[in-house]
Amino acid sequence: MIEIKPLTEDTMMAEACCGSGYCLLAKKPEELTDQERTILRAAEVKVAWLKKMIPKGLSAQIAYAEDGPVGFIEYMPIEVSNFYKGKDLYIVNCMVAPHTPPFPDPLQTKRIPGCGSALVQAMIQDVKDKCKGIVTPLGFGYTPDMKGFFTKLGFEEFENQGLKMLIKRFAPVELPSPVHLEEKYKYEPVPGKVVVDVFWSSICQIVGPFTLFNVREVCKEFGDKVIVNDICIDDREVQVKYGIAGWSKVFFNGKPAEFWGPPEKVQIREVLKKALEEEKPKE
Repeated sequence: MIEIKPLTEDTMMAEACCGSGYCLLAKKPEELTDQERTILRAAEVKVAWLKKMIPKGLSAQIAYAEDGPVGFIEYMPIEVSNFYKGKDLYIVNCMVAPHTPPFPDPLQTKRIPGCGSALVQAMIQDVKDKCKGIVTPLGFGYTPDMKGFFTKLGFEEFENQGLKMLIKRFAPVELPSPVHLEEKYKYEPVPGKVVVDVFWSSICQIVGPFTLFNVREVCKEFGDKVIVNDICIDDREVQVKYGIAGWSKVFFNGKPAEFWGPPEKVQIREVLKKALEEEKPKE
């Protein structure tokens, strides 16, 4: 049995914790692993961002099963998005349901039939009188299973200025277009040091704050050999200043790290060791 609850002070932390595909709220502090503690710290950052964005129109629906929260869908007016240009539309920021394909299920969470559909329907009911349509993000629209999932709920695909997404129209509306940023980031070297520039966003707690916290902790292991610059790109002005978009991007001495998903400490450590080796004076 699934119950859908709106985003409130009471459900906010549940959404922030469910971004990783499971909820840690029921665990006692002593039961948490280091990684889970980091996830909870990241969730607190996400909660602060949610509180900031709610007055701008952000909302969410959270799915609960017998054992607690199991998924959510988060959405906001496209006018406050950093990634798309448009008006009279809502954009889906993120959706987690156990376990709507194509997302992997490393924890072997039992799939709950109807959970994803219930979340989308609750979102539709919430915004249908506030806008002319809803747009899904790129990742949802252009994997075959998710495209089929949203199509069953009345979404259709579109392409505009190279932007391929899915939209559910409530009324005739102008299609959104992408935001293009000119990269202005410049690496500022410090002799004898490795400079790590971390660009991160609160919009995804696992990719953004989780990455930041892991990078910070690994860099501490190397003491004063490493300088960490922490740049939050939640605000559009900061994104434009550096020309950096997305949820997180990490540079080691000006070179972007090629992480697949949120990096674990072992991955960060390997990249940092390589950067330190390259920084050593040549004999």
